[in-house]
Formats: sequence, structure tokens, C-alpha cells
Amino acid sequence: MILVVDDDKVLTQLLRSLLEDAGYEVRVVHDGESAYKHLRDPKCKGMLLDIRMPGLNGAELLMLMAAEDISIPVIVMAGFPDFDEEEMKQFPNVRKFFHKPLYPEDVLSAVREHASK
Repeated sequence: MILVVDDDKVLTQLLRSLLEDAGYEVRVVHDGESAYKHLRDPKCKGMLLDIRMPGLNGAELLMLMAAEDISIPVIVMAGFPDFDEEEMKQFPNVRKFFHKPLYPEDVLSAVREHASK
């Protein structure tokens, strides 16, 4: 299962369709708190994670994952120009970074490379 975490409901629906069409099971949540509840699910094989969200944001979720030794591969998505990829390198789970807008073929390629079905 791939966990898609973004407060943009249109984007999450597009990502769900893209990944399901490629054969992945997908769970969509719209905030960090909801994502956190799914991180210990043994079916969770990867996560697409937005950084800026209300409440528990993506960076805070990555910090919790590191502190609790949760090793799910993460693909980070950022929709702001001052996103610092270097800062994300401190988190061992982060495998790839994308600036929005996303290109479907790039996202699918990254998921195939870093997460299993």
C-alpha cells in the first residue's frame, strides 16, 4: 500500500488514480495526524508526502518517523519555491524530492524505484 499525504484533495485523487492504474493499493489522507496512524501498518510500503499541511506538517511527520525508527520510504512533494532539498537529506526515509507541479511519469517512476507493491 502506498500512503498519499497531501491537503490538496484534487492532487490526491489524481495520484490515487495514477497509482491504482499502475497496480498499487493506495490510501489517501489529508493531514499528518491521519498519516501517522497508518505508519505501522505492515501493508504500507511507501509514502508520497507533502511538506506544508495544516496541523502536523510533513517535516514534523518525518521527525516522528526518525525518532520512532519507522523505515517506510518517503517521496517528498513541495509546492513552494523556497523548499530546501538539503534539509530533507537529514531524514533517512526520504528517497526523492519533487517540486509541484508534479509530472505523473516521474512520480510513478520514483514509486516503482523506492516502494514495493
